[in-house]
Amino acid sequence: MMNAQMVSQNGMAARAAQARRMPRPRPDEGLTRHVWTGQLEVGEGDQVLTALLGSCVGIGMIWRAQGRSGLAHCFLPEGVGIGGATAARYVNAAVPALLAALGVKREQHGEVEVVVAGGARMLHLPGGEGAVGRRNIAAAHAQLAARGLQVEYEDVGGSQGRRLSIDCDSQTWSVVRVGMAERAFA
Repeated sequence: MMNAQMVSQNGMAARAAQARRMPRPRPDEGLTRHVWTGQLEVGEGDQVLTALLGSCVGIGMIWRAQGRSGLAHCFLPEGVGIGGATAARYVNAAVPALLAALGVKREQHGEVEVVVAGGARMLHLPGGEGAVGRRNIAAAHAQLAARGLQVEYEDVGGSQGRRLSIDCDSQTWSVVRVGMAERAFA
């Protein structure tokens, strides 16, 4: 049995971000574009981009000045020989590929809002310090910082999956935590 809870925010920056969040995902599934692992999507109009994340990290970008939004669903922190169809598989390729797909130039980086979610530790195996979720989060921070991009909001780590959605029409976003309900054993 699955449950979902909206992520709570606090502080001044969080209150400003709250105003930009989607109140709820849209009910019309026909407009929803699922961004699968290793994919990058740029949406428009009434589309809602959405990714279900575990240890993967989702990087959403909203460029209000141009009315463009995009979402990358990254599987691993870095890779070599990357590009084309696998551009979002690795965080180190996804950030520049998403900026390019949106048409953002270096001098416009300050206009882009960034939302990061995911990077959970889904398997509790020994040696968790090197868990892929944690490495994905660190890679996302490094790639975004290297380009002077500020993260507007993030919900990362822990042991719960998340759904990151971006409404391309209203240019708002939501992060919903998704996890297994606790069971009581008799």
